[in-house]
Amino acid sequence: MSFVDSPFVLGCLALICMVAGLAKGMTGFGGALVMAPLFGLLIPAPEVGVLIVLIHLATSLQGVRNWASAARWRTVIPLALIATGCAAVTTRWLVSESGVDLRRIVAVAVLLSTLMHIRGWRWLHDSGWRPTFTAGAISGALTVLGGIGGPPIVYYLNGIGQGAALRANLLAYFAVLYVGVVALFVVERQVHASQLYSTALLVPMFALGVFAGERLCKRLPARGLEHIVSGLLLTSGLIALVA
Repeated sequence: MSFVDSPFVLGCLALICMVAGLAKGMTGFGGALVMAPLFGLLIPAPEVGVLIVLIHLATSLQGVRNWASAARWRTVIPLALIATGCAAVTTRWLVSESGVDLRRIVAVAVLLSTLMHIRGWRWLHDSGWRPTFTAGAISGALTVLGGIGGPPIVYYLNGIGQGAALRANLLAYFAVLYVGVVALFVVERQVHASQLYSTALLVPMFALGVFAGERLCKRLPARGLEHIVSGLLLTSGLIALVA
């Protein structure tokens, strides 16, 4: 039986999407990091990355007129191409791994990303081919495994620009990457009607969470929001790791 045939599973996925959207709306990050570990407890591990990428693809071009001209495409395109190539390799490897192993890999990646964020880690680099390849490769692999390819790119692009420039580069990168990764999923026949149906139901829930989070961030102190979201991410990763 497909997971879309279970109202309970769909309801849980919708709730997770709302919480993930809330986290993203409050602080600008953490959406996929909340989804990935908890989705893995409810649906088959290989489908987690597909579903999360589809959800984010549906919103990746939002406001494109505002950020496309500000994006540093000479930096973004090579990163996205490297990530897509590594995603293709990871997609082939994915079929040989067990669901439990994949869920734990995702949980560990979420926990490490959260701890690095809490400690304020910064990646100092010269934008050479080694850091570019490293960031792109890790991002591509994590995108396929659980849709969580954001942290490596955030750390990489932080060394190039801040504020509006960083946001524009991130949006441009993921717009390109998600299109490429979804194309890979289609070629590998990993996109099914059940995922498309679920995406249509879950995107509005995610958007609703983002909307609510953006309103809350105007009323709560920034440090308090960071603590709430970091605690949520740690809890999500720990639950998936020990379950």
